Amino acid sequence: MDIKANIDKEAFGYRNRLLLIAVGALFYAALCVYDAKIKYPDQIEAREALEDLKVKSPSDWKDRWPEVAEANGWDPTKEPKERSQGDIATQWWQFAVVFPIGTYCLISVLIWSRRSIGIDETRFYAYGGAEVPFEAITRIDASRWDRKGIARVYYNAGEIEKSVLIDDFKFERQPTDEIFKRLKEAVGEDKVEGLEEADAALESSDPPAENEQQPV
Repeated sequence: MDIKANIDKEAFGYRNRLLLIAVGALFYAALCVYDAKIKYPDQIEAREALEDLKVKSPSDWKDRWPEVAEANGWDPTKEPKERSQGDIATQWWQFAVVFPIGTYCLISVLIWSRRSIGIDETRFYAYGGAEVPFEAITRIDASRWDRKGIARVYYNAGEIEKSVLIDDFKFERQPTDEIFKRLKEAVGEDKVEGLEEADAALESSDPPAENEQQPV
């Protein structure tokens, strides 16, 4: 029987944090583009018009500015800010930094939401699309399984060794535990590292039975 474990809904906190970063970064990137292409060039043009008006009408430029500003769609109630081509370049530099970050986080959210692991009679299905035949698995590090529900599966992928995590916090716990149990049986106990030591430590910490003699 095939077993599949999807991303656990309780583990979506990490995904949601990535989503917030993605939205914030992409929104800021959009503001940078707006400032660089529309807002700052408009302010530069308005400032140049104001300075030209000051030269041509030094005595009454304040009275004439509202009329000039309204005719060009500028705010007549205040002087336009001083901007430069350097300010525009800064916006493009900021865009170049935050846009890749936002895009990466957004792609990670989409990938994260679709992750799953599974197992059938012959192979283990790792997230990311990897299909690992049981015979390709070289070892399983289960030293953190009893404490944290985490195991790392190592397997041969051509000439290199790769690995993937089994985590019963990120994935649905009950099917994940079943997958790990079946995987352990399929590859053999000799390839499972750390599990026996962890079990022994747990057994040694158990309180003695009532019929056992207590040390004096």
